[in-house]
Amino acid sequence: MSQRQLTKSTTNRRVSGVIAGICEYFGLGRDVVTILRILFVVLAFGSWGGLIPLYFVASWIMPSARNNRYYDDQGDTYQANWDRKAQNFDEKMDGWSQRYEDKFNQNKGQANNWGNPWDEPDPKQKRNMKEAEPVEKEDDWSDF
Repeated sequence: MSQRQLTKSTTNRRVSGVIAGICEYFGLGRDVVTILRILFVVLAFGSWGGLIPLYFVASWIMPSARNNRYYDDQGDTYQANWDRKAQNFDEKMDGWSQRYEDKFNQNKGQANNWGNPWDEPDPKQKRNMKEAEPVEKEDDWSDF
């Protein structure tokens, strides 16, 4: 049985790679792909856009070709690769939360200079206003 599979092209694509994927499946060259693209556009406009939904259905049905960047050298699957990344992220977040808790516990006994912004001020305490000092009048620039 043949190992070939009809997939969308990843290297030679203009919209979604359907026409190039069909040509790659049958072993046709890049020049034939260009001719088929032009022919498809002419037929699509000639049929008042009737082929355009067919193209989008084909792009929805045809699977994408595997891209090697989603698989590493050990042959792990895409999901295993993401599971490993999620585990690394969880470990990093655990380290950050531990450092935050340590810093919080270090500063727990110290007085907080800012106070709690939700606490209402004590009505018994009144702020002393600074008395205004008269200013010597040297030049009057108020007319200017």
